[in-house]
Amino acid sequence: MPGSGVKTVSLSRPDYIVVGAGSAGCVMASRLAHLTGGRILLVEAPTVTEAPANDRNRPRHWLRLLGSPNDWNHATEPTPTLANRRLAWPRGRGLGGSSRINAMIWFPPTPSDLESLRAASGGQWSRQLLDEALESIETMVAPESPRWLSDAGQWFMRHANHLCDTEHQPMVYHRCNRNGRRWNAGQLLADFSDQRITVLRANVDRVEVSDQRVVGIRVVSNSGDCETILCRHGVVMCAGAIGTPTILMRSGIGSDELLRRHQIPVRAEQEGVGKNLSDHLLMPLVYATRGNSFSSEQNSVRDIARWQIAGTGKLVSNIAECGGLFQNQSLQLHVTPTHYLTYPKASATGMMTLGINLTQPKSRGELEISSALPADPPKINTGYLSDPDDLAGLVKGVNWARRWLQSIEANDWIVEEIIPGAKRVSDDAIAKTVARFAQTLYHPVGTCRFGHHIDTPVDPKFQFRNLDCLWCADASVLPGPTIGNPNATVMTLAWMAAASISEQAIGEPNRRPSF
Repeated sequence: MPGSGVKTVSLSRPDYIVVGAGSAGCVMASRLAHLTGGRILLVEAPTVTEAPANDRNRPRHWLRLLGSPNDWNHATEPTPTLANRRLAWPRGRGLGGSSRINAMIWFPPTPSDLESLRAASGGQWSRQLLDEALESIETMVAPESPRWLSDAGQWFMRHANHLCDTEHQPMVYHRCNRNGRRWNAGQLLADFSDQRITVLRANVDRVEVSDQRVVGIRVVSNSGDCETILCRHGVVMCAGAIGTPTILMRSGIGSDELLRRHQIPVRAEQEGVGKNLSDHLLMPLVYATRGNSFSSEQNSVRDIARWQIAGTGKLVSNIAECGGLFQNQSLQLHVTPTHYLTYPKASATGMMTLGINLTQPKSRGELEISSALPADPPKINTGYLSDPDDLAGLVKGVNWARRWLQSIEANDWIVEEIIPGAKRVSDDAIAKTVARFAQTLYHPVGTCRFGHHIDTPVDPKFQFRNLDCLWCADASVLPGPTIGNPNATVMTLAWMAAASISEQAIGEPNRRPSF
């Protein structure tokens, strides 16, 4: 292992260690401190430098954060169904995690999502508990209604009413903003200041296991030195759908074959760790329009003043401004006033993208560590379009969007279809375009899924099976993709998990959680 030595430190021996300070971890730490009265150590990876403050604060600049020091800069393995492309898979680094760099969309779990979670728990979670947790999280986050809408967004909202399912309307997505400025989950630690929470900036190598009980973690400094930090009651994994399984694998928790291949002692064989990976794959339909050009470089003095004084104007746009659920919730749209594949580069004309994704893709991938060293990136095999129904569904989605545009005679707005392009009309031609241009929607989930079946790594009390004092409450526990953007669902589960963990600590596991 790296470093000149290993030493054990106490940091006043915290009661709980929360690994990862993203959306889930910040909710977990603040809620667990409140419920237990205990000392919480919240561990998040350090950043060498920060992205410019304007990019971190102005919603319109969020795409500049991808590839910045606030991004882990993961990349997938070549994907055969996507013309062997490697896709960048951004994940946020630093306090707030991916909520520092995402599009800020607040999409609450749908009734279908909540019912799926209840079913996965084997009935141990009631709809009332889920609803109460969601209500509490929405009160805490207080998502904002958008304060400005681009020409493309306004055009879509005027014309999309008859597209929507009976129970839904086209929506301008609510956002995690404060007065038109980006808000991230790390600010929960300031909003609910608690002296019982200590933040440690360090890279987590592994959890420490003794007699099938997790007793702490091992962290690695930038210089390569290792430290073991012990805790009284246990460790909660909140490092996300990529971070959590990779840390567990390095800890000896995962597939027996994989661990032995990397000469890692097996602490708990659990084949499900790293499996069941899913993501929303977006196909961009890009159009040149008669609207105004929208470029992140074009910040006029007036734009800046409106944002600074009133928190409105172009700078509050999150780019993916509006959309909705369509075709019986099988499709979601993200409508942007940009060329999806080239922005933030300037465009000479107005642009619009209709980003189409299947809400419930069937394809599954997996990830695994590439070595036992924490500095080595994981291998991410997305599995995109490995189920042929997913490709067929995206092709149908493209045809559906084109039929809609034809039905409303959109020539007064649309000048030209750039992607897929007017000449690509057959299903086969569209499928080839999907392979060339489809992109991640940044929603990886499922790599440590929870459930009431014995083959799931995590049980409905968020406890890892076959290990004591180890819990998980992040995107990795979701059994599958949510209907919409998953951040609100992840925060809801973290809120519930904190209550469950606190009750296990006081020896009342069967008492109804108090949300």
